[in-house]
Amino acid sequence: MGVIETINKLVDIGKDAAENTASAFTGLTCESTDIHFTGLSFVPVEYIPEQFSDETCKVVKINFDGVLSGTSVLMINEEDSVKLEKLLLLDLVWDGLVNKTELPDYEEIEESVLNEVANVVLASFLNVFANALGSEINITTPEFTKDSGFNIVESLVLEMADKGIDNMLVFDNKIDIIGRFPIKINIFIMIDPEKLENLDKL
Repeated sequence: MGVIETINKLVDIGKDAAENTASAFTGLTCESTDIHFTGLSFVPVEYIPEQFSDETCKVVKINFDGVLSGTSVLMINEEDSVKLEKLLLLDLVWDGLVNKTELPDYEEIEESVLNEVANVVLASFLNVFANALGSEINITTPEFTKDSGFNIVESLVLEMADKGIDNMLVFDNKIDIIGRFPIKINIFIMIDPEKLENLDKL
């Protein structure tokens, strides 16, 4: 497959993965969800951190292995993450009010909530790749971090450099929970160099 054909195929898979991710979000929030696949980039990793500011973000990282191996990341700024978390915790809050039960401290549950979101969403995204390649992709336990977007991405870049990864595939998606509020989430898929050749099977 030529370069152009491979890129077009990856874009098609990115769109399919975005649709699968939207379905996952709808299942989590019980709200209709639109997801806009805004493009595929193949960029040198050293330029990635410069695209991010000092704005505080929450990130969940999940490593994967199988027909493709690497790291998948879900990144959301703090303001949007709070909106998403409160939406997902609405039933818990309502139950606490009705039954007058003590609610858990918010900081104690924000990590578990976002870990669960990332687990479902990133798995949904990667499953499209696995199905397209006719094989399996296994994921690890989510790892939660809260820091500035620049610091988080710079740390990821250093990890990739240690693995000898010079370039990264970036799938950008904008998620809109209908009737509530728009949520901007970045999903990064970083594929280890030794598995990139498997994309030729697409």
